[in-house]
Amino acid sequence: MRRATQGAVRRGRNDISEPRPARFLGSLSGPVREELLSIGTPQQYPSGEKILVEGTPGDYLVLLKSGCVKVTGKLGNGHEALIAIRVGGDVVGEMAVIDGVPRSATVTACDDIDAHVIQGRAMRSFLDKCPEAAMQIVRHSNRRLRRANSWRIAFGEVPVRVRLARVLAELAEDFGRPVRSHVLICIDLTQSELAGLIGAQRETVQKTLMTFRAEGIITTGSRRTEVIKLDSLRAIGLLPTISR
Repeated sequence: MRRATQGAVRRGRNDISEPRPARFLGSLSGPVREELLSIGTPQQYPSGEKILVEGTPGDYLVLLKSGCVKVTGKLGNGHEALIAIRVGGDVVGEMAVIDGVPRSATVTACDDIDAHVIQGRAMRSFLDKCPEAAMQIVRHSNRRLRRANSWRIAFGEVPVRVRLARVLAELAEDFGRPVRSHVLICIDLTQSELAGLIGAQRETVQKTLMTFRAEGIITTGSRRTEVIKLDSLRAIGLLPTISR
């Protein structure tokens, strides 16, 4: 499959050529990471393809080597909510493999994806014999659950302005790339998807983004968001100040 130049530029740092400790693959030592990848099958997914589907059997997981995916879940009204973003170095589908339960969410490729698919039995065998990998996969699952819980609690108590500032700040820190003195969020998200992340109406998110632009905190355009004042976003989002 031939890669699209635009996709490669947009992905930026979101692949494991420079492993980041915040990602599952980046948290593993080199030998363990290579052994884990060796038991998987290389796989490519084009933009828009559903990699995992909610409700289906969880008989394999996917290690993302490059690219970006969206994790979505069905709501009671039949609509889908954006739950999370995952990028190169992340693992998706591990909870169903470990617990032996159906998929709890759908994972869709946002651009061309390079990945390794590992069957459930092989992954469980690997985790049994490799405490380092087992510990890291537990840590990353716990980190995701803690973040989800903190968002759920906070988002029930604070206004949309605070919720949106927090999400933009965290997206900038997790998926940002320095551009001059600003931070470009290297994830294509629509206003509807941002609304889904924070549990708000799209129109309210649109108005809040306009306010942030007027205050000189961000700039936006054609599914592109640059953060000009990250400290301001963190302050509005009630996040701790980053020590410098």
